Amino acid sequence: MRYFFRVEYDGTRYGGWQSQTNAPSIQETLIKAFSVVTREQCAVTGAGRTDAGVHALAQAAHIDLASPIQISACELSVNALLPDDIAIYRLQPAPEGFHARYSPKRRRYVYRFALRKSPLLYKKVWMVFYRVDWVKVREALPSLLGSHDFSAFCAAGGGAKTMTCAVSRAELSSAEHGYAFTIEANRFLYKMVRTIVGTLIGIGRGKILQPLDEILAFKDRSLAGETAPACGLSLDYVEYEGID
Repeated sequence: MRYFFRVEYDGTRYGGWQSQTNAPSIQETLIKAFSVVTREQCAVTGAGRTDAGVHALAQAAHIDLASPIQISACELSVNALLPDDIAIYRLQPAPEGFHARYSPKRRRYVYRFALRKSPLLYKKVWMVFYRVDWVKVREALPSLLGSHDFSAFCAAGGGAKTMTCAVSRAELSSAEHGYAFTIEANRFLYKMVRTIVGTLIGIGRGKILQPLDEILAFKDRSLAGETAPACGLSLDYVEYEGID
């Protein structure tokens, strides 16, 4: 039987979502907790693989179990076993044909900036201490909207079969101690959001003079900016049809 759940986590001390041999991962930590509670050796499948140091408010995942569970008791027990920087919620039976990775309609990421040193936001934001023209950053955002080939914003090693993504939202808003950049799309490429963010900051600093739509059109990673630090990025929500 397949069950859906959401995961909130602080990714600071993890090597990312995916299980790996050289660092602790969110996925492996969840597998261990669920295996103890359900007394089954189980696998956890996530909606996407966040990088080392990236956070999540509403990552989505599913787990397949041989036997039915008492949902509220299982959720409580799994959370009791998980470390303080990971929690699950909204555990529920998954709809017929549901797959956490292949069923999403949209994914939303938020990248946060602080304009001054803030110990309480340490490892949660990119602390931007140099001058940035945020008006220029905001003016560049419409170029991201729509369906484009995002090759210029994809890091090597992603292994995607297609580079086309359909972006439905790209906004810059005021936030605690600075700004927040929100982007929604049907899918994202490897380090795509962090590369877009680094490029936007490059434009705002006057370090990148080429318009964003031209960078997209040329499909050349060398024209884009630096990859922004992982700490400012959070997977904010994964949207599905008929499931919250």
